Amino acid sequence: MRVCNLASGSKGNCTYVESDGARLLVDIGVTAKYVVDNLTELNVDPSTIDAILITHEHSDHIKGVQIFAKKYSIKIFCAEVLKECLTNQLVGCEHLICGYSTEFYVGDLRVIPFPVSHDSVACFGYRIIDGDASVSLVTDLGFCPEAVFKMIKSSAIVYLEANYDPEMLFACSYPPFLKKRIMGNSGHLSNKDCALIAEKLAYSGTRQIVLSHISENSNTQFLAYTTVKNYLESKGVIVGQNIRLDVASQNCRGTIYKIKNK
Repeated sequence: MRVCNLASGSKGNCTYVESDGARLLVDIGVTAKYVVDNLTELNVDPSTIDAILITHEHSDHIKGVQIFAKKYSIKIFCAEVLKECLTNQLVGCEHLICGYSTEFYVGDLRVIPFPVSHDSVACFGYRIIDGDASVSLVTDLGFCPEAVFKMIKSSAIVYLEANYDPEMLFACSYPPFLKKRIMGNSGHLSNKDCALIAEKLAYSGTRQIVLSHISENSNTQFLAYTTVKNYLESKGVIVGQNIRLDVASQNCRGTIYKIKNK
């Protein structure tokens, strides 16, 4: 299995996942051209993508889906509850949209969706499995209940939200109602929230966490990384030894990870 985040943040999100028998994208919240350019640099022909998985309807997750899917005739998978909404937004892609109500396969990749709490929209994370290797993507969630943690624990790699730093959020120019929403149970995870989950993941067997969906207005990559790292090491979890940390970027492709079956 090979995994690479192409973009992560409030301006657009997209992650590439492949196995020997399938290639898929999770969200296209950036331009289709940006995705094509980055896939080409990964030596991936865009026309060979088998599916696009959608987490939710916000534009930073679907902005480029319509153009990309139509151009290459690629199936779009979304939760059944999202199908009508996406059909209305992705005009001309109606025949490509596939609603799911349970786990499903894309080629040899087993896809397990799970609901997360985010705003007033239906939103989903994904665990994608190839044999005994797996990657989980869980961003845009206000909190991580045990049911969500059970879905992502022991994944080899977890793309986990570290959206904001509370002090930076209080000081930024967002209106009060937006700050309250971000900090609420249907908003986003703070760096400290992320650190608490990261500790549990480390003990579950996860060996790589990629801090994701970092706000450009109320956080920094450095602050997200150091907050999580310092918390983990205060609990005896040594970064670089017990677990590895990386940071996804809004404006450039991230690290390419290869996950081997045991």
